[in-house]
Amino acid sequence: MATISIGNNIANLRKNKNIKQEELASFVGVSTQAVSKWENGGMPDCELLPKIADFFNVSIDTLFSRRIEEYDDLKNALARSIASIEQEKRFEIAMEYCWIIEKALGGTIDNEKTLKEELDIIDDGYHHSQMLFKSGFSSFSLMKKLPYFFISPEPPLGWKNGLFEIEKYVNLFKLLGERDIMNCLFLLYERENKPFTIKLLEDKLKITEDCAKQILNKLKSLDLIKETELELDDASITLYNFNPNPAFIALLAIATEMIKRPNSFVYLCESRSGKPYL
Repeated sequence: MATISIGNNIANLRKNKNIKQEELASFVGVSTQAVSKWENGGMPDCELLPKIADFFNVSIDTLFSRRIEEYDDLKNALARSIASIEQEKRFEIAMEYCWIIEKALGGTIDNEKTLKEELDIIDDGYHHSQMLFKSGFSSFSLMKKLPYFFISPEPPLGWKNGLFEIEKYVNLFKLLGERDIMNCLFLLYERENKPFTIKLLEDKLKITEDCAKQILNKLKSLDLIKETELELDDASITLYNFNPNPAFIALLAIATEMIKRPNSFVYLCESRSGKPYL
């Protein structure tokens, strides 16, 4: 039964993607006759199964018609799937899983199209997906230039209970609202993270020493800058070390939705009507 099942599955996967037997055979490293034999009741050698699964971008379980729900430990299976990929490609694979989660939040279980396939059929514009429910919300950016996935289940006591007092946010946004501060942050996030002197800001931002000192003092309040005094040739030099916080990148990404509210959605589910966010 398994032999018939896997042959039929290979044939169906190939036909659904408009792939010729020759293409599959070339990728796996077998003859076209071998592929034809599989699809007519034969069985691929077990060492070929990973390559066949990779070719169709499915799991080996899918080839055998085993549903992933049959796993006793789905979380471990998912972790093994991501961890087995080389580090450079893990985020790409993780985003594919996030895309499946995003669609599943909206009740869609048809996951035939991968995230890459979805992106290939839309232009590189301002496309998003959002799930807005009384139990939480998610936002998925399908912009090729700025992809991200944000998900937040609503806590039992609401989001407001976990936030700081308003004044802290006012002070933060006041600071980030200063052009010199933002210019400095972009400069520091763009350069290789190594110690620098105040001269860097003076030269790159075309500002005075006093202005540079004020900026650095303000950034110290966010714990982004550390000072070190270095004795060199009987003189004291102040070195600054930048401590980048990736939350700044996340903040900028999410802020794009505040600056320009998305109006082009691949998926949109809204069932939060009547329930405030804070």
